[in-house]
Amino acid sequence: MHYYPKNIGDYRRDTMNLSLLEHGVYMTLIDHYILNEKPLPLEQIDICWTIGARSDDEKTAVCLLLSKFFIQTDKGYIHKRCDEEIAQYRLRADTARENGKKGGRRKPNPNPTLTQPLTNQEPRTNNQEPYTKLFEEFWKLYPHRDNIKKTKKESLVWWGKQTFDTLTKVLSGVKKYKKYIEKCHKDKVFDGGVSDPIRYLKYEKYADEIEAKKVSNSTYATFI
Repeated sequence: MHYYPKNIGDYRRDTMNLSLLEHGVYMTLIDHYILNEKPLPLEQIDICWTIGARSDDEKTAVCLLLSKFFIQTDKGYIHKRCDEEIAQYRLRADTARENGKKGGRRKPNPNPTLTQPLTNQEPRTNNQEPYTKLFEEFWKLYPHRDNIKKTKKESLVWWGKQTFDTLTKVLSGVKKYKKYIEKCHKDKVFDGGVSDPIRYLKYEKYADEIEAKKVSNSTYATFI
């Protein structure tokens, strides 16, 4: 992947505390991630060698930025926003490949969504049936809804700005969440509160692992 969009406002908001050196290192890490379409290696010495971090200050910046903006996994250091851009790129490539098999590209969409920024756009759920179905499935599954009209509207707006990959993760996470919440209520010893749907979505709680824990005679669902 040789190109990705950059939202300057979002970038400045998330990196306002970085030094000029750290900005340079961070952008180099992002460029390498996007170009190779895979997580950064777990060995930091390999990362430093790959991006040309030679001085102590540069190596320190690599270590800091990995801890602040990346998530360490068994597969390497991952970056959620990079993964979303890569997923969109692959979806566009797959679409183009399928269109090619059918004899060429489709006519340009007068209201494209995939290539628009992630902000200031109409919810995809308004004009794309698959996204609508996914949202309705989520709304039926989520175990708690206060102020239903307002939170549904806010949740729908959030939903329309996400990639298909993110939405499938949401559905997977909420199914697990509902399972544990129902167990707690069934035992009639539920002590914890359940977030409004929009808080569950915006704070990416769907990506957390959860389990039902027993403390004294009280059971509650907790994120771990």
